[in-house]
Amino acid sequence: MTVFDPKADLFFESPNCSRTPPGDYGVLHLLRRDICFCLGWDPTTNGRTSHPTQWAGGMAILAGIDLVAKFFKGDDTLGRGGKRFREFVTTYFQPITPGDEETIYQLRNALLHSFGLYSPTRTKTYRFFLSENRAPLVQILAKDIYQVDLLTLHQAFENALRKFGADLNNDATLQVNFLKMFTN
Repeated sequence: MTVFDPKADLFFESPNCSRTPPGDYGVLHLLRRDICFCLGWDPTTNGRTSHPTQWAGGMAILAGIDLVAKFFKGDDTLGRGGKRFREFVTTYFQPITPGDEETIYQLRNALLHSFGLYSPTRTKTYRFFLSENRAPLVQILAKDIYQVDLLTLHQAFENALRKFGADLNNDATLQVNFLKMFTN
């Protein structure tokens, strides 16, 4: 993907590209490569790996959404992460059902903060099942019980990156936001 600035080109570099140290790397590029390996395939050869680690892959996808949301908003202020995350998902994961952005955010909280499958809020507790069979992104199984498909989440993340990269080429505000965060 070629975008408005060489820094962004490095950031958005395809996970299929393999670089040999020493050299420059984009943090998103490295994260996307790790996601692929965790989900069971080598992005350079497109072959299967022998030891997939789906939970770690899901955690990396959710961390990736956090990362890109900072670049989207040009802000990494503490206490604003949830708002940034939900706004990025709402903007770039379309089509999704209203409320799915909150469910995905609560999955992020469950996996990244507790390494578990539940996330209590002030008003409810989200409980999760994870699948990996290209099911719908979010399914409500029962009251407060959700299934999230990791392969669908990965595809939605990759689609969101393409859309965000395209928007960066045409939106001066997004470009300023991106460059503000890049130095960090």
